[in-house]
Amino acid sequence: MNWIDAIQNSAYPVWVRESPSIFAFTWILSLHAMGLAIIVGVNAIMALRLLGFVPEIRPQALRKLFPWMYVGFTINAFSGLSLLAANLDNDSHNFMFLLKLTFIALAMTNMELLRAKVFDNPAFVAGGPLPSQARTFALLSLVLWTSAIICGRLSEYPYLVEAFTGIGRLGGK
Repeated sequence: MNWIDAIQNSAYPVWVRESPSIFAFTWILSLHAMGLAIIVGVNAIMALRLLGFVPEIRPQALRKLFPWMYVGFTINAFSGLSLLAANLDNDSHNFMFLLKLTFIALAMTNMELLRAKVFDNPAFVAGGPLPSQARTFALLSLVLWTSAIICGRLSEYPYLVEAFTGIGRLGGK
């Protein structure tokens, strides 16, 4: 038995995948959607404010929302790991799933840069001018999170992706 089979066939992933309980797959997938709504929703509000929409939202109010994005990411990380463990063999060879993880890593890096370069700028938070790179971070945020969501949805339809792109399962069985 290889390490993927060992993880996928251990007690918790089997429970997530096969239990009829609403607290197994259904609840974990619902938590994943809630975590996504928190992190992407707050990110979108920040991005739209930086792009000139809703100018009445003060930067210091938005700065206080960063902990909520970390909460959303933490919910997604734990629920995502549970879902991954339950379907590790398929997901570890799924091009769209791996692309989704790449977009998430880039979006989280962008979020940290946004915090450090824009929302940790005392002049901007006090009502000063928008830092020069703020709009770039805002646009990247919208593009990266949208791309992650699209790849996440497409990861559930690998045969459709293969039919349109020619990219199927990577390696594996």
